[in-house]
Amino acid sequence: MDTIKNYVETLFLEFPNTKEVQRAKQEILTIMEDHYLALLDEGKSEHESIGQVISEFGSVDELREELEFATREKEPDNAIEEEEMIQYLMGRKRDAKGLSLGISGCLLAVGTLIGLSTRGAEMMGFLLFFIIIAISVGIIIYNGMQFSKNGLALNDRYVSVDLNKEAQKLKQGYQKSFQVSLVFGICLCVLSVSPIFFFQMFTYAEYGIPVMFFFLAIGVFLIIYGSIIFSSFDKFIKEKYFIADEDTLGPNAMQEKYGDSARTKHLLERVYWPIIVMIYFSWSFLTHSWGYSWMIFVMAGIFYSVLEAIFVKK
Repeated sequence: MDTIKNYVETLFLEFPNTKEVQRAKQEILTIMEDHYLALLDEGKSEHESIGQVISEFGSVDELREELEFATREKEPDNAIEEEEMIQYLMGRKRDAKGLSLGISGCLLAVGTLIGLSTRGAEMMGFLLFFIIIAISVGIIIYNGMQFSKNGLALNDRYVSVDLNKEAQKLKQGYQKSFQVSLVFGICLCVLSVSPIFFFQMFTYAEYGIPVMFFFLAIGVFLIIYGSIIFSSFDKFIKEKYFIADEDTLGPNAMQEKYGDSARTKHLLERVYWPIIVMIYFSWSFLTHSWGYSWMIFVMAGIFYSVLEAIFVKK
């Protein structure tokens, strides 16, 4: 009997521990145990009965396919399509490139200023510094805004099982590229100080500093660009409903994450901090204790965590 129970347990290792899965597991276990007892009543040995019960239920792969189909939840009408996921990932890749270039541009601006200053062209260095900084910051702001807009159409929409599997395949396919970009990026950041020692051998150590920022700019670009793209796949892997902004969960994502406590969590987020702000200003105006009344926010943060732990069950 234990052999049958262990066999059934192995069938459900890949499935989440939900009520539907538990119900399906219990039904199969009951059927197999009844069939096992019936074979024993027919005069067959224990080993023969166990072997026949398992063989008649088919292979593990066949059972997994049947169970996956039987336990799969009905997908909502607004499920995300594969084309939409691909478009999102392409937009994310484009925005990641712009954001990485903007951050790297800020490093290049510093390197340009230092490099021209060492050649006696301070005014030209300051001019190019502010021009490159302005362009880089503009690129960062623009792509940062695109980041938030890119996922709005998918926010709080259902991520199907098939889409989840496709996202996992895409992530596995990109994993090697991510590892290469991460390794090269870290190596360039570590080796960025080497130009200083190289030029110091020729008594021109100051010329190595601009090259150091050039190395840093490339290294930072590779690290940020690869990391953003690699983490983008998790939007369709880790959550059942797409979350565009982790700080603002949609109704479906809120319900999935907090279950019966979703309404309590929503109410806590909407009411708690406005009340704290009102208490802060009221207390400060009445007592004129602006010097230490800001401690209310520190205590409120701690108290919020306590309330969340008590009333919100994840």
